[in-house]
Amino acid sequence: MADDETPEQPASEEPAKKPYHDYHQQQADKHQQQALVDAQVAEDLMSNPRYDAFFAPYQPQVREQFVRDYVSKRHLWTQYGDFYERHLAGNLTQFEEEAYIRLWDIQQKKLFDLQCEWRAELVSVPGVNTSADFDTLGGLIEHCTVIPPITPAELAMYLDWVQQADYEEELHDRDHIWQRYDDVKAQLHAEAEEEARDSAYFFGSVSEWYAFHNQRTGHDRLLHLPDLRGQKEKHYLDAWRAHNKAKREAEPTPAPSAPPDPRPAYIPYDETQRLLGVFAQQFESAALNRQRTSYETANPPSTWEDEELERVLDFLKDIDEPVPIAAGDDWRQALREASYAFRKQKLLASLPQAYEAYCQRQEWGIAQPASEDEPHSTAPWYNKAILKGRKLLGEPKDFNF
Repeated sequence: MADDETPEQPASEEPAKKPYHDYHQQQADKHQQQALVDAQVAEDLMSNPRYDAFFAPYQPQVREQFVRDYVSKRHLWTQYGDFYERHLAGNLTQFEEEAYIRLWDIQQKKLFDLQCEWRAELVSVPGVNTSADFDTLGGLIEHCTVIPPITPAELAMYLDWVQQADYEEELHDRDHIWQRYDDVKAQLHAEAEEEARDSAYFFGSVSEWYAFHNQRTGHDRLLHLPDLRGQKEKHYLDAWRAHNKAKREAEPTPAPSAPPDPRPAYIPYDETQRLLGVFAQQFESAALNRQRTSYETANPPSTWEDEELERVLDFLKDIDEPVPIAAGDDWRQALREASYAFRKQKLLASLPQAYEAYCQRQEWGIAQPASEDEPHSTAPWYNKAILKGRKLLGEPKDFNF
C-alpha cells in the first residue's frame, strides 16, 4: 500500500442519521413524485382528443389555463380528499358520539361507589382481588358487569348536572380521574385543599359530576367508610418494598465509574425556542436575522387560548345551522362561549338518544361499543407485588386476606 493511501474503513452497519432525520429529503421525493403525476395528467388533458369537445367552445389558450387550474385543484383532491371525507363523516355523528362517551360517566360513579364499599369490606365483587382491579374495570367501563345498567332515573339526574355544568371546564375534551380512590377522596374533601390541588395537578381533576351525585344521593357518606382493604394492601406492599430495598443494599458496591456528565441531557421546549434565536444571532448573517425577526414578529408563539380559538372557528364553520352569539367586550371569548353553549345544548339533546340506543343493545344482548385504545392498568404489577408481600410474610400466596 502506498504511503499516501488511506486504509479502507469497514462499512458501517447503519448509516449516520442526518440532523433532520431525512425529513426534507422524504418530502422532496414525495413532491417530485407528485410533480411527475401532475405532469402526466396535464399532458393527457392537453393532447388527448377525448377532451376536444369539452374545450371546443373556447379559444385554444383557454385550454392551457384551464389545465393548469385543474391539475392544481386535482392535486388537492387526491392529497386531502380522503381526510376530509372522514372529517365530514365525523361531523354527522359528532354529537351522538360525544353523548355516548359522556353516558359512561354515570357508570364510573357507580363503580367508584362500589369500590368504596368493597374497600370497607361491606361487599365482595366478582373478579376483584385488589383495589387496582377497579382501575382495570374503569378502563373497560363499557363492558363492566359488576354494576347494574343505567336507569332512566340515573340518566335524568345526569341531565340535570349537564344542564348546570360548565361545558368548558367539565365536558369539553376533559380527561377526568374516575377510580383513583385516594385522589378522588382528597379532591372531594374541602378540608384537604392543598392535598387536593397537588392531586389535581399531577393526576387530573375529579369530575364535578361526583360531587353533584353525592349531593343528590347522600353517597358522600361512602367517602367516610374505613379503607380496611387499602390498609391491608399497604401492609403487604410495604413488606415487598422493604425486601427489595434490603436486596439492593446487600448487592456488592459497583466499581466506581466515570463521573456523570453534569450537563443537561435535554432542553425544555421553552428554552429551546429561546436558544434558537440566540444561536441564529451568534452564527447567522444579519440578513437572515432580519428575516427571523420579521417572521417571529408576524408569528408569535401561540397560547392555548389561540389554539382553542382556532378549534372553535373550525367547529363553527362546519356547523350547518345558526349559532347565536351574545354581545361582549371580547369577541374571542364570545365565540368560545357561543360554541360551548351550542355544544352543551346538542349534548343535552343527544344524551336521551344515546341512552335509547344503549338500552336497545342491552335488550338485544349486543356488546356496547368500547374505545379502540388499549386501557392502561396498574393491576398486573400491583397484584403481583401483593402476592410477593404475602409470601415474604409467610402467608398464603392468594388474595384471601
